[in-house]
Amino acid sequence: MAERVFAMPDLGEGLEEGEIVSWLVAEGDEVELNQPIVEVETAKATVEIPSPLGGTIVALHAGAGDAVAVGAPMVTFRVGGVAEPGRPIEEAAGSVAATPAVRRLAKDLGVDLTTVAGTGPDDRVSAEDVREAAGGDSPASEDGSERIPLSPVRRTIARRMEQAASIPQVTTFRTVDATAMETFRAELGVSPLPVFVAALCRTLAGHPILNATWADDAIVLHATVHAGIAVDTERGLFVPVIRDAGSRGVSDLSTEIRRMAEAARSGSLSPDESTGATISVSNTGSYGSEAGTPLLNPPGAVTLAFGVIEPRALVTRGGAIEARPACTISLTFDHRVLDGAAAGRALTDLVDLLEDVDALRELPR
Repeated sequence: MAERVFAMPDLGEGLEEGEIVSWLVAEGDEVELNQPIVEVETAKATVEIPSPLGGTIVALHAGAGDAVAVGAPMVTFRVGGVAEPGRPIEEAAGSVAATPAVRRLAKDLGVDLTTVAGTGPDDRVSAEDVREAAGGDSPASEDGSERIPLSPVRRTIARRMEQAASIPQVTTFRTVDATAMETFRAELGVSPLPVFVAALCRTLAGHPILNATWADDAIVLHATVHAGIAVDTERGLFVPVIRDAGSRGVSDLSTEIRRMAEAARSGSLSPDESTGATISVSNTGSYGSEAGTPLLNPPGAVTLAFGVIEPRALVTRGGAIEARPACTISLTFDHRVLDGAAAGRALTDLVDLLEDVDALRELPR
């Protein structure tokens, strides 16, 4: 009989660690090849890791809530044998009965679930149990402040924001008369966002420099548009990527944006679905913001923010002032890749398209 150590695998591009959400096995358990053994939260998704072999679980090297670096030991197997008679089987730290939402709450509040007595059915730990444990075991500081442990997602967001902030970037703004866009999207029964993404992809055909990434020795112009869509979740900001967005119709984009958002919020995005954006879009209007200055999503050279559509006093082409639906578009660009004039021309063409209902009707449905 031999013992084999299984290390934390590389679960996706750029990931350095994963956080144990729950163990699905305990020390002493017999497992089969490809049997799910642990649920791990990374900066991009929550995934189940299958057993790489069949055998007996000898040791679990981390508990629920622990961050494990890629390549660090996770579990030791005994291959080709069984557990020794009389050997005590310890309960794994993650085997406490609790929902994923309760586990996330426990991590946020710094509560060890193995110390909490569940009051729910079958001794399941509830959110109230966790909050009560947090109040009793985590006294507040003298000034009432509290410490929120950093999750893998929050650490990755911070690292990405620091990377983005180091890039010389500029933001330019335009106000859009959204009357045409509101008419067009009502005809299709979709939200404004897929119309905006489709119009952006059409605009990029005449301004390919916006669909570029910065490399150490070159500016790479991409022939295909992979649109990153910023999604706010309970775990933080995610940017799922719609592949080949330029070849999709507005209705298809609407379906895919909705699917990706749901996957991001449920933690089921695959690594392939959250990497490789060539341009990014943030729908800041979804939470009522009129305008913002979005940061870049490296290595992409452009991020656009789409503000809330609401009535504003606009001067029409005839010179009259009318209350019309309007929004603000913010375009942040990498000044190493393109200059203000190039960004301004592209933004003007995008606005012209969004304000022309006949041109919008020429977009693929």
